[in-house]
This record gives sequence, structure tokens and C-alpha cells, in this order.
Amino acid sequence: MMYDEIGEMAKSLERRRDQLLKELKKLDEEYKKGKIDKESYEVKRKEIERTIVEVMDRLAQMRFLMGQA
Repeated sequence: MMYDEIGEMAKSLERRRDQLLKELKKLDEEYKKGKIDKESYEVKRKEIERTIVEVMDRLAQMRFLMGQA
């Protein structure tokens, strides 16, 4: 994999992370306003958090590869 490709993948992962963080904030706001029930909130929150962890892990890998390139 070339350095430029790794950099583009890292940027894409950063955009995905930012999108997920916005989704998490929106979910929190909807729950506080009573728009969704607690069970749905907890399930969706865990799903988003799990995806954020996966994205952050991949991002760390990309950054490592960029440092090694």
C-alpha cells in the first residue's frame, strides 16, 4: 500500500469517526428529550460506541503504517 493511499484511508476514517461522534451526540439529545426509550437508547449507543472503537483502531493502524512508510 502506498503512502498516499494510507493517508486517504486515514482521512476517510477520521471523517467516519466525526460522523459517528455527531450521531452519538444526536442520540444523547433525543434520549434526553424523551424521543426514544431507554432500551433503544442503550442498544444504539453501544452499537455506535463499538463502531467508534473499531474506527479508532483502524485509524491507529493507518497512522502506524504512515510512520513506517
